[in-house]
Amino acid sequence: MVKKERKNSRAKQIGKFILTTIIYCAILMVLIYLYQYSGLTSVHFIYNEF
Repeated sequence: MVKKERKNSRAKQIGKFILTTIIYCAILMVLIYLYQYSGLTSVHFIYNEF
């Protein structure tokens, strides 16, 4: 019975690690998308007139 608890605990740790990795990747992708969407490297409208 002790071995099952260790195996289950190990499986929970692996599952938690994978889930955490997926969540952090999703957050990173959203931040990259928002950075590109904001257009920080593009010329602002006010400078088009000059």
